[in-house]
Amino acid sequence: MFEHFAGETSPVHWKDYGGEGSLVVMVHGLGGSLANWDIVGPRLADNHRVVALDLPGFGLSPPGADYELATHVDAIVDFISGFSEPAIVVGNSMGGLLAQMVAADRPELVDALVLIAPATPPRLPDPNINWPMATRLAINAVPGLGVALSKRIINTRTSEELVKESLDRITHRSSRVPLEMIDSFVRIAEIRRNYPWAPLAVPKTGQSISRYLSRPSKFVEMIRRIKAPTLVVQGMEDPIVSPTWVSWACSLRTDWELVQLEGTGHTPQIDAPVRLLGVVEPWLAAHQKHALSA
Repeated sequence: MFEHFAGETSPVHWKDYGGEGSLVVMVHGLGGSLANWDIVGPRLADNHRVVALDLPGFGLSPPGADYELATHVDAIVDFISGFSEPAIVVGNSMGGLLAQMVAADRPELVDALVLIAPATPPRLPDPNINWPMATRLAINAVPGLGVALSKRIINTRTSEELVKESLDRITHRSSRVPLEMIDSFVRIAEIRRNYPWAPLAVPKTGQSISRYLSRPSKFVEMIRRIKAPTLVVQGMEDPIVSPTWVSWACSLRTDWELVQLEGTGHTPQIDAPVRLLGVVEPWLAAHQKHALSA
């Protein structure tokens, strides 16, 4: 494995997990980094060429021109275009939404999609919604207020506390997360303290997500244009993206396969990687077999 920077229009930090075979590009969610894939990346590299990137302004990547979703999409398009083949794009949360946007607009770049708890428009009424989390996300997306809150949190928490609070939100059981992964998250949080854009990336990108998802008709039009075979994996204890919302999105695409995992939350690649791989690896193998026989 090695890490470096690359990109024509927006240089991004990325990691090569190695491997041979079809290209797999992994895209993290809001507030995440490529380190989120450090458990599943090496395993997927047994049968694929696997890479992951830090989106502009996240992880160790410098920001782009702004924090709009379109800017992140451009960075992913630029990144995939640097390889000589289309990619199987694996995206979590915001990364799942971005993966869909890329697949809809640039179908020649996307061979297949694996969406893990993809950001989806809310559907109400919803018995599964986590109202405290929904309120937190709504406050974070308020212009001005979100940035001020982000700065306050960064300035009043240690890096260890920031990571613990994040893991408590995105995992169902943070005690499952390996210590080496936690150490990696802490190292990244410590480095990001020196980045002037660190308090801006989450709230400003969150505002762009909120604007996009506030128009469900635009979202529906987007996913109906996707041609790539798609697997969707949803944790049933996810407090951020409700299973109700994801089920609704998948009802619009009956050709998509939805797998719901009990006992895991928003990031099964972090706290339930074995079970996630137990779903993803056979699906990728079947997809590759089908592609070769077509």
